[in-house]
Amino acid sequence: MAPELFTLPGLGWAITPYGLAVAVALVTSWLVALILARRDKLPTEVLGTVFVLSAIFGLLVARAGYLLQQGQGLELSHLRSLPAGGLAVFGGLFAALAVAAIGCRRFRVPTLAWLDCWAPAVALGGVIERVGAFFAGADFGMYVGPGDWGHVLGVTYPEGSPAFMLHTAAFPGLPGLTETTSAPVHPVQLYLAATCAVAFLVGLGLRRRRRFSGQAFLAVAAVFLLGRAVLFEPLRFDASPLALGPLRVQQVSGLGLLLVSAIAWRMLAARATARPSEARQWEGGPWTPRG
Repeated sequence: MAPELFTLPGLGWAITPYGLAVAVALVTSWLVALILARRDKLPTEVLGTVFVLSAIFGLLVARAGYLLQQGQGLELSHLRSLPAGGLAVFGGLFAALAVAAIGCRRFRVPTLAWLDCWAPAVALGGVIERVGAFFAGADFGMYVGPGDWGHVLGVTYPEGSPAFMLHTAAFPGLPGLTETTSAPVHPVQLYLAATCAVAFLVGLGLRRRRRFSGQAFLAVAAVFLLGRAVLFEPLRFDASPLALGPLRVQQVSGLGLLLVSAIAWRMLAARATARPSEARQWEGGPWTPRG
């Protein structure tokens, strides 16, 4: 949980362990996406650029969304910093998807074909990013006491961590809180990392048996949305407000997107039945590099 690893010479940018984890996640996602794109006969030379642009724009939007949620200004110094937990994930993902779609349209590459490569790669990057968040102590879970579900998985954070400072300031009598460690909390970062790992494996497995382009993307999205709604959102310390009975705002939005994914799956499956050759875009087309 070192706050800073080193500072980039000449730029003055501090590199934190979490920032390094994000960098590794992005590079890993980029490489995996291009490997899958090559297998799907897609033009990797242009899609590599599309990935980088979508990643940059997605990070900026995610950071800006978080700053606005916290009532902070969109100053350049705030935007370029990347503290652990300082991202609005959904906003960043939607922004990255929008840029990816625009890039695919610009280079005349089927968007769904690219998303079947993009989604598993991003899920793998999510595993790395969430593990980085866990070790940084960001986005920690709510208190889990003896007898609570998941108590055996509870973790404590050392003095100076966000969890320790919150518990000391707001809940000084919390069972398990000591002078050097926080009370036990749910390791929700690892719950979501496991969800991303499952999504990655599901995406890879489904790519081998898919009937239509977009199938792997929708499956990865479904696993992520379900895991986030069930394991992450209700157990995080700063869970969103209740919106529909026991469901919180982020859960309702996630389940709504899950329903949209199911409808899209049904529509694409019907189109694949009617026009199977058009649905199998990974088999090549005018966009496929020659030679």
